[in-house]
Amino acid sequence: MRMYLAAAGAAAIFLAYITGVHIGNVRCDARIATATANQINQNTQIVEATNEIVFHTGVGDIRRILREKYTIAE
Repeated sequence: MRMYLAAAGAAAIFLAYITGVHIGNVRCDARIATATANQINQNTQIVEATNEIVFHTGVGDIRRILREKYTIAE
């Protein structure tokens, strides 16, 4: 009977360990996903701040600006 109790105790400890490892991995993945999302958000804000004119103009406006700046003067 003692063998069965010892085996059941060892199995319970082993399953608790496996469950703890799994929960740790899930929490780590969640932290990494949150950090990545925050970094993407910060990068988007930086790009929008530095390229505000490009973000808010159409293709026609960009072509007009480029023609004005980079045409060959006669």
